[in-house]
Amino acid sequence: MTLDPDLRAAVEAFAALPTVLVATDFDGALAPLVLDPMDSRPVEGGMPALTALAALPGTTVALVSGRAVGPLRQLSGAREPILLLGSHGAEDSRRPDGLALSDEQRALLQRLQDDLAALVDEHPGVRIEDKPAGRVVHTRGLDPGASSAALEAALALGARHTDLAVTPGKEVVELAVAHVGKGVALVALARELGVDAVFYSGDDVTDEQGFEALADDRDRERAARRLTVRVGPGATTAQHRVADEPALVEVFRAMVRARRTSG
Repeated sequence: MTLDPDLRAAVEAFAALPTVLVATDFDGALAPLVLDPMDSRPVEGGMPALTALAALPGTTVALVSGRAVGPLRQLSGAREPILLLGSHGAEDSRRPDGLALSDEQRALLQRLQDDLAALVDEHPGVRIEDKPAGRVVHTRGLDPGASSAALEAALALGARHTDLAVTPGKEVVELAVAHVGKGVALVALARELGVDAVFYSGDDVTDEQGFEALADDRDRERAARRLTVRVGPGATTAQHRVADEPALVEVFRAMVRARRTSG
């Protein structure tokens, strides 16, 4: 598989910098979207390439996902030193104490659980994913009319509970009592690490927030040294695009080769 020449040149320039953060979404970027979220697995070659990158000097690798850290670790097979930012940045694998919720947030989560039980009764086939700080309504596999009706009901539920953070995506709606956001989490991690540049790839609405946050980073030098890649179709603010998950693996492989050469 051949990379677009502009993207290849951008990867080589990125790889030549002394310290970098290489971050990517999991579902739809590193792993194909599937009917059952727990059946998701990384595309061939993806994790070996990221593991090779993480072993190189001055290179930090992170998976940034809406999934909770536990399932993300299980499904990706990622091991240290790869970092995991789960629940849209609300969880960090470096912090074993997990996610601290207030009594009010826990009570809201219980009310949400009860409301979602009613939603599932009204919309057969909908699946609910439990996360530490919220719940995710999944409609993948339903016919378009049923999916649309269920997602609208989930959005309406979010509107009724004004303290919830509501995040729509591809055939999903996440309802969270605590929310950071991928963009905020990425910029914060880059500042914490003090890296020269950040790579980020993803396929969904929440990843667009990551692309935009990196472009708007107040550290102008680092904002100019970002490399963002949209995976698959759809409007995007990313600088580059690849067709699918295997194409993204080629980006990571090219980055490994270029970074080894530059070192």
